[in-house]
Amino acid sequence: MDYKALFAEGGATLAPEVMLTPDGVQRDWAMRVEGARITGLGPVSEFPQAVALPGRAIIPGFVDAHTHVGQIFGKALIGGEPAQIWRRIWHPMERDMDETQCYLSAKWAFWEALRGGFTKVVTYGLNGLDKNAGVHRAAQETGIRLVSACGLDEFSGEIGTGHGNKTWSEIEAVILAHIDDCAAYERIAPSVCCSSFMGNTPETLAKLSALCAQKGILLQIHSNEHFPEVHECILQHGMRPIELLHKYDVLGPHVLLHHTTLVSEPEIELIIESGTATSYNPLASMWKGNAVAPAMRFAQRNVRFGIGSDTTSADGFKNLAAAEACQRIEHGLPVADFSCGAAWTWVDAITSQGAEATGSAGDHGALQVGQAADFLVLDMMAPECLPSHDFEWELVRYYNRDQVEAVVIDGQLCMAGGKPVGWDAESLRSAGLAAAQQITSAPDIVRCHGPSAAYRPRRS
Repeated sequence: MDYKALFAEGGATLAPEVMLTPDGVQRDWAMRVEGARITGLGPVSEFPQAVALPGRAIIPGFVDAHTHVGQIFGKALIGGEPAQIWRRIWHPMERDMDETQCYLSAKWAFWEALRGGFTKVVTYGLNGLDKNAGVHRAAQETGIRLVSACGLDEFSGEIGTGHGNKTWSEIEAVILAHIDDCAAYERIAPSVCCSSFMGNTPETLAKLSALCAQKGILLQIHSNEHFPEVHECILQHGMRPIELLHKYDVLGPHVLLHHTTLVSEPEIELIIESGTATSYNPLASMWKGNAVAPAMRFAQRNVRFGIGSDTTSADGFKNLAAAEACQRIEHGLPVADFSCGAAWTWVDAITSQGAEATGSAGDHGALQVGQAADFLVLDMMAPECLPSHDFEWELVRYYNRDQVEAVVIDGQLCMAGGKPVGWDAESLRSAGLAAAQQITSAPDIVRCHGPSAAYRPRRS
């Protein structure tokens, strides 16, 4: 199928073999796209001009509810590393990146994300306007939907002191400037990032939350991810991190807590009571974390959550499989729960529910009339997926990113056949690899484990 020709006129009516809607899998349906929106959806008999796509499925684009686009070049540095790599690797690596390096890192991250089926990325970072100029240019060039991060320079002093070195007026100025900057872009939404009590006083966190609620933007907070964080919060404040956030009225529908792997039952109740959203990062738990978030309990108790990659793999299908597998191993098998969400739980979490949890309810994330036309066209004919008996289970366990034939965002074709549309991947590859060498050679980076080869036994 020539997808470039199909979308050349700014719209199309498509009739795939399978379509994944909010009500589940539909067969012999068609979808009409006009401009940036879905304007028609229903049985193919209602759309006589539809272009047939036999052996193809159309599903909503995936949402990466948590990642760090400034860390993309350092992924392989974390193999075998103990937890809290942000202290030894990520912070030293990101701290001194300039605008050009931020641009190349972000564009590379978006390139990987699009190849992996992600049409929206929520990035966490402590960027100012200069660094975000590069990130936003990369988002514009790739066409991806982005929740952009602005930071408070809270780590410029000693890490983890809980006392940033910025006044509230300085912090507010950064946030307001970031909001104004993002307003110039259709697919970029602003957000504020902070690191809970480890980088801010509780009073500052309260002010941040109130300002974000007033402005209608996301406040992103890492919370309850690692044992040292939980222990330190109890030692400093006599309560757990989410309990502390609740005490100071930080929680709310505008807040997105990342990880929440070490969350207690009372803290889950506080999340539910406040309408706070969370990101579930299963690959991060597998590769570099202390625990697995209780996402099954989140789902059963209507906690708003999406699935995040957290700079592990930008392959949406790998994250989808990990989301189900982690819950099965950690929470399902001990109680003989063989369903573990029945597939659709994880499909919704990485699509419509992920979009809602990241501040976009009703705008995008689902194949629904009136929503943005963000979707993937998948090749269903791979042997791994045939014969097809249960599409959603197959999507969770058997599909791969090489089956993504087209990525469409706001009705615009952004990737076809695994290759970007409108920009040169080879130029990015060359420039990115040159910059990566410098970025990952920052003198303060400390690897505790070291390369895998150092542990290989020698043969006589």
